[in-house]
Amino acid sequence: MYTISISCLSTLVAAIIGIVTAYFTSHYKFACRKVILGLSSVPLCVPPLIIALGYVAFFGMNGAVNRFLCSAFNLTEPPVTFLYSSLGIVIAQGFYNFPLVTGIVNNAWISLPSETENAARLLGAGEHRVFWTITWKNLRGAVAASCMPLFLYCFFSFMIVLLFSPAGRSTLEVELYHNVRTTLNFSSGAKITILETITALLIVFCYSFIIRKNQVYNDGALFAFKGLKPVRGKTILSFIPVILVITIFFFCPFFCILLNAIKAKSIDFSRPFFTTILISSITSILCCIISFIYSVIIKLNHKQHSSFLQTIPLLPMAVSSVAVSWITTLIFRRGNVFILILLEFFLYWPVAYKQIQNAMNHISFETDCAACIFSRNKMDSVFRIYLPSCRKSILNAFAYCFAVSAGDATLPLVLSIKRFDNLSLYIYKLASAYRFKESCLCAVVLIVLCSAIFGLCGLINRFTSENR
Repeated sequence: MYTISISCLSTLVAAIIGIVTAYFTSHYKFACRKVILGLSSVPLCVPPLIIALGYVAFFGMNGAVNRFLCSAFNLTEPPVTFLYSSLGIVIAQGFYNFPLVTGIVNNAWISLPSETENAARLLGAGEHRVFWTITWKNLRGAVAASCMPLFLYCFFSFMIVLLFSPAGRSTLEVELYHNVRTTLNFSSGAKITILETITALLIVFCYSFIIRKNQVYNDGALFAFKGLKPVRGKTILSFIPVILVITIFFFCPFFCILLNAIKAKSIDFSRPFFTTILISSITSILCCIISFIYSVIIKLNHKQHSSFLQTIPLLPMAVSSVAVSWITTLIFRRGNVFILILLEFFLYWPVAYKQIQNAMNHISFETDCAACIFSRNKMDSVFRIYLPSCRKSILNAFAYCFAVSAGDATLPLVLSIKRFDNLSLYIYKLASAYRFKESCLCAVVLIVLCSAIFGLCGLINRFTSENR
């Protein structure tokens, strides 16, 4: 029950902040609007371990907030102690994941037709009644579609809970790790794995149903982008607290990582750096290839609305990374780089599939018919039509999978590969050895590396677009 309650509360915090932020980004024009919308990729691109480091640097016992308060008010004990508690876990996970809700709900809110709302206002309905009877009814599918995978992220959260959980309290994922790696209680580990998997599968099936339902609605939806209004008057009074909360609980922890990295002593992270590039690149290429092939098969056979085929890519979301790596070690005794790549591919290819499948769904029926008429065979249409149409999504999928793989410390930690370190695992080892500033330095390196990959994919896409 502790795992469920922590996951639900974290999801609730993310949903509240995300929906409120999505309201402002979909209705008003302000200076940092594009920056906030650009944060929607952070939960996928930035490892939870880096978020944990940021919160320790800002809210920790010796963090920036406590140092400031102790110095300003001459205190002997740090006054801010919420971080190493259930509240700390909820806040860290909630604010870490809120951009995911903002991105999805913002897109849905912008696409809502305004005619129904305006008709209700002309008939005398107040703004609150318009929202709950019309707007919310149309938005709840998008909210549910963003909250369900977010719940799974929190349900399988490992690093944040491992670092912040209070004494005597633990989630299923952390308890599973302790059972299979510390106490070697395999019987208890098997029970936890089954319980986790069954719970997650129920969420995945609900998520699959909602996605299919919304996909049918959006396939034929044509809308005009509604103009954004400037932030004025009373709106500013409600807008400033939202920006202030996001700044304190989201931007400030990242800023503290940068400050600590500047103060760190120089370390040699060349081996973890190049290992991360190699492993993440191979994993990302595999994810993109298999996802594209699977999407093409579904497209050529006109199975876009097949419940079974559309649910298959979602199944890895119901699998715990600790559980799958533990079961692998039971079979092979000890992990290696090849096994690590296969497990990362298995767990992360849904990230690539979602990107590529969305692009595949936007290929019109008329284009399909033209491809059948003018192409020599199906493979010809794949390379002439489908691959160019999905080029941008494939590059984005590569970048996302690279970031997720590069930020993974759980699989290498449980597999215990000899003489192996990627940047995330190296960050964890430095933090465990109380070399906090050095771990922040590696975290900055990891963020820069992932940002460079996204930038490189963007440049490649722009260059190929200009030369078509």
